[in-house]
Amino acid sequence: MDAVRVLQRLVRAESPSGREGPAARVLMEALAELGLKPRLDEAGNVEAVLGEAGPEVLLTGHMDTVPAGAAEAWPYPPFSGEVAEGAVWGRGTVDMKGALAAMVAALARLKDRALPGRVRFLAVVQEEVGGLGSRYAAGRLEPAVVVLGEPSNLEVMRGHRGRIEVRADFEGRLAHAARAELGHNPLFAAGRFLAALEEFPVATNGELGPASCTPTLVASDPAATNVVPGVARVVVDYRFVPGEDPDRIVERLRDLAGDAAVYVPEEERTSGEVRMTYPMIYPPYLLDRAHPALEVALRAVGQAEAGVWWFTTDAPYLAATGAPVIGYGPGDPALAHTTREHVSVAQVEAAVQGYVRLVEALVAWASAR
Repeated sequence: MDAVRVLQRLVRAESPSGREGPAARVLMEALAELGLKPRLDEAGNVEAVLGEAGPEVLLTGHMDTVPAGAAEAWPYPPFSGEVAEGAVWGRGTVDMKGALAAMVAALARLKDRALPGRVRFLAVVQEEVGGLGSRYAAGRLEPAVVVLGEPSNLEVMRGHRGRIEVRADFEGRLAHAARAELGHNPLFAAGRFLAALEEFPVATNGELGPASCTPTLVASDPAATNVVPGVARVVVDYRFVPGEDPDRIVERLRDLAGDAAVYVPEEERTSGEVRMTYPMIYPPYLLDRAHPALEVALRAVGQAEAGVWWFTTDAPYLAATGAPVIGYGPGDPALAHTTREHVSVAQVEAAVQGYVRLVEALVAWASAR
């Protein structure tokens, strides 16, 4: 099976978060071509198993993508899957349909090999908006090892910082801007809070580096240019490291915000038959550098040391299965979510062989334990 052709089909199958059906159909067809029996679980995740018994290696990634934005800003149409300049172009090529296509092609190569265990392929929904697909699947799967195909330029990865979205709502009192003294303008308090954030002390982790505290949005309600607003909201993106308590982070921000309401919002998400509500707290994940599965993975692909991602992934939810999560995927992460998103054909093809080696080595390791 040609991984590049599968990738092109996936890119053409637009699949924004919550509407992954077109990409799911492409994967179901490709897996059926291999003689496997793909299925959709209750959340809309695509799943297929190669092998009959024994310890299981899970190959996984997400089908959903962020929006493409203005098509004219792209050098090639964002849903064309065009091959040009030695690469496949389009939304999702890096994040992360390139990995899914390479995983399917790897299953084609593994199909006729005698493995002392099983390989499960899992393509999940809604990673970009909180991880519903992986959260759901983790409750019923029992893999020995998870290989997560988030982009890493084919470098083995072992974790990342977490993320908390914090909102601070400053209350005001509406008035005509020409008689501002009749109201109370919350933007001044919001401005003092923003200035204080610039000096907000953050923790540091020796392996993941420092946490970060970044204001990302200021909004007022009503959004009128001649009205003293009734509410001013500041949204903070806090990237936290293992050992930091999310509740304590919110408390510290609350201390800076005075009388503002400071809180972590909740999201309600639905996919298929599954409905979940969770706070916008996405945990960090860090696999011990001495974990034997990680050492096996590094040897399998000929690398000396594992790296860490600078963005969050589904790794913490997948780790709830009790299995170590190892990252490995084609594509430059810096191109994800941009209008120049593309992945080299050479990396996609190399990823196929990389996944074959990882599966063979990790299944052998798991079966020997």
